[in-house]
Amino acid sequence: MTVHEYVLIVVRNVQAPTDSDFHHALRHEGYRIEIVVAGQDPISIMQDRPPVAVCFQFDYPDFSGLTSLREAKQAVPSVPLLMITQAHSEHLAVWAFRARVWDYLVEPVDLQRFLEVMAKLYNVRLPGKAINAGTPPHRSKSQEREVVEINNSIPHEARLHCSTAGDEQARLQRALSFIDQNLHRKIVQHEVAALCELSAFQFSRFFKRLTGITFQEYLLHRRINEAMRLLANPKVSITDVCFTVGFRDLSYFTRTFQRYVGKPPSRYRLEATQSQPPIANTTTMTANSDEAPIIPPLPALPDPFKPIGS
Repeated sequence: MTVHEYVLIVVRNVQAPTDSDFHHALRHEGYRIEIVVAGQDPISIMQDRPPVAVCFQFDYPDFSGLTSLREAKQAVPSVPLLMITQAHSEHLAVWAFRARVWDYLVEPVDLQRFLEVMAKLYNVRLPGKAINAGTPPHRSKSQEREVVEINNSIPHEARLHCSTAGDEQARLQRALSFIDQNLHRKIVQHEVAALCELSAFQFSRFFKRLTGITFQEYLLHRRINEAMRLLANPKVSITDVCFTVGFRDLSYFTRTFQRYVGKPPSRYRLEATQSQPPIANTTTMTANSDEAPIIPPLPALPDPFKPIGS
């Protein structure tokens, strides 16, 4: 395939504007860019006019957006892909590299590093045409990075069903992602409501309608589930677990945990560690799984990610 001298940017944002600092940086350095917005298929462009690189841009990576990236890599494996995202997690980064992205960057992007990566790609793909790039060492095809095909399921945080700015599922995803990222501290309902661009009253009704439980019930349930996961590791003290999941009083944490689980944290830990495989096997991700260690769960919450009305 003949490589064409341009960078393709595939925007798969849910709500943020399409323009970004790295767009301006590319233009400023003299790179030619083309942008593919939601609703457009990048694969046909990549096949007809293979670019130097493709940047997949996400604010909140959703199922359809990540599927688009994976399908593009499978369809045109020779074109390097970069994933640029606002919402970052360890699972998402692992998924990205398993999907064979060339590089993974989190916004706000380190522009110096980004431009260095782009210059290197130009030097590899279009020798002599890189901008402000040094001469890269020669690499034969046999020295190209090896790819190991493994099961790579899309991480559970990519739970959106639509990619429209005002979609209710997108709002709910924002709220749940915020809870997961701030579980260690006090979370006030009105700040989550503001994140979803709703009043506290509107958010309360919205959350109950989509999940079947109140925001506070979900938050407490989420804290207890995370405490159960952490208690499976005997090296973490119960006090540390208490504060890590957002409780500020050990006795209140113990009472609440017993009310939900039916036993105090100390007894739960003893039974969990006796019934589980060695901790080295339960606390690390395996190559074929993006899930947390298996622990006895609380009664299941209603699934807030089912399409509305189903």
